[in-house]
Amino acid sequence: MTRRHRDQRGIVLPLVLIIGLLLSASIFTFTRRSLIDGMIVRNRDKAAAAEALASGGVQIAIAIVFQDQYLKLLEAFSEGTRAGAKLTDQWARVADSPLYVGTEGKLTLRIEDAGARLNLNALVPTGVTEAEAAASDEAEEFMVAFMEKILDELELKTEERIYDPREMAQNLLDYIDEDDVAINGRSEDEYYRNQDPPYTAANRPLLSVEEIAMIEGFDTQIADAMRPYVTVHPLLGEQGINVNTAPPHVLSVVYSGSSGDRQLSDEDIVRDIMQVREQEKIVCSQTESAPDICVGLSEAGLGFGGMYPEVDLPMEATVFLITSEARFGDVVRRVEAVVDISERETPRLLSWRAL
Repeated sequence: MTRRHRDQRGIVLPLVLIIGLLLSASIFTFTRRSLIDGMIVRNRDKAAAAEALASGGVQIAIAIVFQDQYLKLLEAFSEGTRAGAKLTDQWARVADSPLYVGTEGKLTLRIEDAGARLNLNALVPTGVTEAEAAASDEAEEFMVAFMEKILDELELKTEERIYDPREMAQNLLDYIDEDDVAINGRSEDEYYRNQDPPYTAANRPLLSVEEIAMIEGFDTQIADAMRPYVTVHPLLGEQGINVNTAPPHVLSVVYSGSSGDRQLSDEDIVRDIMQVREQEKIVCSQTESAPDICVGLSEAGLGFGGMYPEVDLPMEATVFLITSEARFGDVVRRVEAVVDISERETPRLLSWRAL
């Protein structure tokens, strides 16, 4: 009996230990799962709050733009001057003043004038056929210079230099223009019909920067490299770059000088334009309307022949690129929107990207 009792005790002890370990593991798993579920719920709540705040930030930005434009119109009316956009406007300075919501929420807005970038759709103007034909050579030469700059900045290796700036310039213009005959005389759709799935040249304004990657000779790498310089808004716009709101890197692609001999801006021209801003003045096509604040194109280093695409300065901003970034704790949500306020009472949403 004594021996049997010892054997039973020897069996029970390991069983107790095993059951204890299983129970401990179950408790640990349950506790860990509860913590994870709690974290998921909290992160989901933070994500929802961040998304709502980022979306609301776009509405706040639109209200700021409207208020600023209204005040500028009153000022222009009283002084008899034109209301041109500039970087001292209220909408341009909101990035320096983030909004805090509670202890964890933070909203940062950035508002940009769409005219501060190169509108690719302005390279193919609408109107009479003669005007289109006259502009095509200038558009091609400008795009060749622009693409050469983009490719230089990519610093491609020798084996990666498969891009031809002139072919790219011609293909982009062909993709936008209304006809289906390429600049070199072939069919524009020859390349596109051989893709999988096949498609055709748009023969209309570009609808997004991403669409650039669909053009013959281009790809996602090139489209991403062009993104900081270009816009497609307004879709039917024909104005060139607003040098009064463009950042320095965009100023470097301003094409100016005498017709037939224009070049991209060098460092001296960019520096001259930045100095105009430091003096709290603006570049104007005609300085007579406001001689106290206007600086002529030639004085700003832009030569006597004007810029291409043409732009009438000072230019009023009507289309804005809005970036609304909301943070709740460690959760970040961002919305990029393009808004047209040319209709004073009803702003039009042209683009919306939630990131």
